Amino acid sequence: MIKKPLSCKLRPSDINTDLECLLLSEVGSYEKIIKELLYDIHEEFSGGDDPWNDIWSFDDVIERFDKGEILWLVLKDENPISCSWISVKSNENLFIYNTWLKPKLRGTDLFRKISLVRNDRLHTLGYEKLLCVTDNIRAEKGLKKIGYKEDNWMDIQYIFWTGGYDSTFLVCKFLLENRLVQPIYIDDRINHGGYHSNPLVKQRGGDTYPRKSTEIELERMDWLRQRIYEKIEKSKYLLLETMVIDKPIEEDEEISKVVEKYNEWIPNTISEKGWLPVYTDLVSRFQKQFGLEIFWANDHIEGEFYEVFDDSIEDGRMKVDKLPSKYKDLKIFSGLVQPLRHTNKKEMLEVAKQKGFDDLLYYTWTCWYPNDREPCGECHVCNERIIECKEITNE
Repeated sequence: MIKKPLSCKLRPSDINTDLECLLLSEVGSYEKIIKELLYDIHEEFSGGDDPWNDIWSFDDVIERFDKGEILWLVLKDENPISCSWISVKSNENLFIYNTWLKPKLRGTDLFRKISLVRNDRLHTLGYEKLLCVTDNIRAEKGLKKIGYKEDNWMDIQYIFWTGGYDSTFLVCKFLLENRLVQPIYIDDRINHGGYHSNPLVKQRGGDTYPRKSTEIELERMDWLRQRIYEKIEKSKYLLLETMVIDKPIEEDEEISKVVEKYNEWIPNTISEKGWLPVYTDLVSRFQKQFGLEIFWANDHIEGEFYEVFDDSIEDGRMKVDKLPSKYKDLKIFSGLVQPLRHTNKKEMLEVAKQKGFDDLLYYTWTCWYPNDREPCGECHVCNERIIECKEITNE
């Protein structure tokens, strides 16, 4: 699911409850109770890959208090049953995140009651609006019942991330700018239909699609995420869980026809000859399906075809009216933001050095057809790479 920014105007409430509802700005005398809360959360998520396993620790609690954040804590008979973290966005607005409710209490009216009590308390303190993001349909419905509405208050950067050089550069750049990043990964082991599954693709290029690097890319992204957490402040909160698209993308005949047109009679699926690779069918159809601007991290490519393409792009966004009439059908890419089109990998590396994350680029993965988990050194993405691809370590 795509994460949606929501907001709620804070109002007074006369809801009564026998629960103890607290707004904490420090651990104080609640250390034992907070540690019990953390234990309950880890019990629920133990053994899984949920990011809460990484960001819910007692040291993390101390760090959040030191940054001026507030813990909303609900107790029943002196035992924790619910919590949320609240960050002050401005003098009037608050951002709420990492809400948790004891599993056996979910689906009851309790969530509504304690949310209204919380909003009443925050209203009393002089705040006007509560902001949040969610990708959970059930949570979204519950929030809307108590007054939340869809809002564009937060500029989420949706980006196709593969653990590759260009996309990892863009993820790190956005995080250093304190932007909220939603990575999206399309698992092309799934039959997404469209032109990329056309038998002609294999006839023209042999066994070249889907790519053979999916498992390695997913592993590499998990490893890079941990290193990003260590290197970039606030990235634990700004870098959202990667959305893996493992359900078929909606068909779109117009898009697939355009990709087929510019890929036609090329004897492989790569772009070194200046034509569209078949995966552009997937990213374009996904973007259209969800109607969002999505960042697509592909840098400058030589060739007459791409020069025409690049001439239509300003600040990463395509200006359709700048496309020559011969190439007007390339408007299918107008929803994809491409901020790296007018740069190259060497310039990116220099920026990364200045920003202090250049070492991460050495651990990015770009090979599509690895041999025994090693880069093949022959595909066009291997040929474009300007630095070595280091093996990941557990150090």
